[in-house]
Amino acid sequence: MEYRTARDPDALLKTLSEHEQAIARLYRAYSTRFDDGTNFWADLAREELKHAACLNKIRTLLQEDSAMVIVERFSIDAVQFSINYVNGLTDRAAEPDFELINALSLAMKLEEALLEKNFFEILSGDGQEIQETLEFLSTETERHFQMLHNTLKGHKNSIEPQ
Repeated sequence: MEYRTARDPDALLKTLSEHEQAIARLYRAYSTRFDDGTNFWADLAREELKHAACLNKIRTLLQEDSAMVIVERFSIDAVQFSINYVNGLTDRAAEPDFELINALSLAMKLEEALLEKNFFEILSGDGQEIQETLEFLSTETERHFQMLHNTLKGHKNSIEPQ
């Protein structure tokens, strides 16, 4: 599939960074909600903030490197829709019937969707630092998915009757 050059690459990168920040807020909400997993969720939240910082770093590099091209694999509106969805999940975390298994499942599906959509494949060009940053973001997202998957599996096993 061919993608077009982003009309406003800075705005797209900014919105992607805001998406990572929304995920960080979600994970922080989970860290305050579940005493047993406070550190687990807090660590994930901190890492999501690092992802946002990486995207902001790319914004700066974009201003310095006119050869770099940001492709529009999805619209800013689509990313904003996802931010709104994540914000709704954050609100849901405060509901009395919200359980750890819900948090793990939703977070895992969120990270999985980022992987399936190749969320960080937005650049074309030769900038090594940028490519390394995007590879880092992709690897980190895969690691988050695996952590959540393994934790969910362990949680399910712990609540199933023996």
